[in-house]
Amino acid sequence: MKDEFKPELTDESLRIKEAAAILKVSPRTIWRMIADGQLTASRFRRCTRLLRSQVLGHLKGNGNVGCV
Repeated sequence: MKDEFKPELTDESLRIKEAAAILKVSPRTIWRMIADGQLTASRFRRCTRLLRSQVLGHLKGNGNVGCV
């Protein structure tokens, strides 16, 4: 049996719904932000993940996210 490659994560990864909750926006908005290049996402198998530090950095850098 082959050894599986398991990279060590230095930053916690978030699901789309978790990132949306942090930024107080809808998951659809997160998908738009990924498409616009505002956030970078990685795909692992069938899951899309974002780095928590990047989501929090976007929150700090853009104060009007989630505001009406």
